[in-house]
Amino acid sequence: MIQKIFIKKIFIKMLKLVVSGCLIGYLLHKIGIQKIVEQLRLMEIYWLIGALVLFTASHFLGSIQWRLLLRSEGIRISWAKTLSFYFVGLFFNNFLISNLGGDIFRMMDVRRYSNNGTTAVSTVFFDRFAGLFVLSSMAIFAAPWVLLRGETHSVLRLSLLALILGWVFLLFFLFNKGFVRLFVWLLGWAIPKTLTHKVREVYGQIHNFGRNKNLLIRILGLSFVVQSARIFTHYLLGRSLGVTISPIFFFLFIPIVAIMASLPISLGGLGLREQTGIVLFGLVGISALQAFSIEFAAYLVAIASSIPGGIVFIGRKKGESDHAQSDLKYKMRNRKFLVEQERSS
Repeated sequence: MIQKIFIKKIFIKMLKLVVSGCLIGYLLHKIGIQKIVEQLRLMEIYWLIGALVLFTASHFLGSIQWRLLLRSEGIRISWAKTLSFYFVGLFFNNFLISNLGGDIFRMMDVRRYSNNGTTAVSTVFFDRFAGLFVLSSMAIFAAPWVLLRGETHSVLRLSLLALILGWVFLLFFLFNKGFVRLFVWLLGWAIPKTLTHKVREVYGQIHNFGRNKNLLIRILGLSFVVQSARIFTHYLLGRSLGVTISPIFFFLFIPIVAIMASLPISLGGLGLREQTGIVLFGLVGISALQAFSIEFAAYLVAIASSIPGGIVFIGRKKGESDHAQSDLKYKMRNRKFLVEQERSS
């Protein structure tokens, strides 16, 4: 049974790698690798540095947002420690099969400090849901301005409809406790019954966050700043490539790109992010080459900004390894001492 589950997981992971590989391979073939390389080489360095600084700053603000949730549950972890957990999660979000995988590391880190699995899971999930809710809201409020300019393509209308439906779902999910019965019943079809109780606990905790008005205002306010910074990162990358369209288009398109990239069907959203960007930015006259370059550069910026998380993780593992070796040496010395004592007696 365990072997079958393991084989299934490997198969799914390989399938996701194939999806990313096929999408990126198709786009590289269609646009041309040489053209992409030349486009990236022409990026204006000042806009690029600004994008990297702004994106990194959003991570610091994001860690503060998450810490507010932790403190509301009585988990007193220093900001430095919270920041390290946050960056480790970011690092693995970029290098695991989907850009949600790093959240597991955040949950495990909090679980070690709080000894409360429900709180660990609920704070990370609500942190994610708050960002998704704010992103969706930004796109919905930006849509009328774009549509009034005559941008009424069917792709855009369908994307907006999907966003609105998702936004309504999040409203019910966060603020309507009666929704839990339907949600848990639906989820019961996908998960073992033994996990249903845990899911109900996590959902109840998430709903409590939504009912705490003071906390909710602070979280959504911070999330608005964080998500705005990340959207403007794409705008700055666009400017570095000579794209001068209004920032309002980024507030409409990037949430859609981000949601598509978060789907667990590719390697960190690679391929899906670029393809979605090409389709959406193409609606306002941006070439496939420029759209691909913006989104691929955004992916590289995300990787570069998350490298400190990898360094922290490696350092932490090395520290644990050194501690284990030191403990082993102590035990060996102690055992040797006891043996010598027995011989002398």
